[in-house]
Amino acid sequence: MITGIEVPLEVAVMLCTGCIVAGAWAGRVRANRRLDPRRSPLSDKLGDFIKSDAFANTIDLAMRRDAVRAGSRAVLRGRIDQLGALSGVWNNTTSHEVREHVAAVMRAGLRRDDRVALDQGDSFTITMPGLDERAAVRVADRLRRKLAQLRLPQLGEEARLTASFGVAAERFGDDTQGIYARARRALDAAVAKGDDHVVPASEIEEIMLLPAPAPSPSQTPSASAA
Repeated sequence: MITGIEVPLEVAVMLCTGCIVAGAWAGRVRANRRLDPRRSPLSDKLGDFIKSDAFANTIDLAMRRDAVRAGSRAVLRGRIDQLGALSGVWNNTTSHEVREHVAAVMRAGLRRDDRVALDQGDSFTITMPGLDERAAVRVADRLRRKLAQLRLPQLGEEARLTASFGVAAERFGDDTQGIYARARRALDAAVAKGDDHVVPASEIEEIMLLPAPAPSPSQTPSASAA
């Protein structure tokens, strides 16, 4: 019986089910209206921002940054730490096989436009267009970790391969030779720290540009004369 009217059980069940479905549908409609971005004050503010000069300036700045990055380039000068010590132990064939295998592993971790060139002995050079120094340092760290996972039969099963990197990027209109020279000096600094280090050129250049320390009172001429 519903509201004093006697109805079959099947009809009552159908009516109840219909009421539940209608209620759920109405609740969903209200929720969608509340979440409708066209009715949200936040969306109104977002729309104003998109139409504003601030948004246009943000897009312009991003495009300029991408253009500068696309015209930049970075150079990694690297050295496989173990190859220098073992070059006198291996014959030419073994040395060549190891160097080529290491180069192939590094190429697999680089982009298509990046270039790997094997230098004399245990050194190599990687040229990467469109990268600044910070991004190039991240690449060097990734390659260093990748090489550490490499196991070569020529080194023994337990030996871990390590590499040192010097990183430099174009700055103030550097030419190619200038970037290579700065990367080489950074590599020398990395090797001086020991095996398995990455040194950016800006790190050592900032130290070189630091002002000389002021002399202490005991080092002044008047103090010496006294």
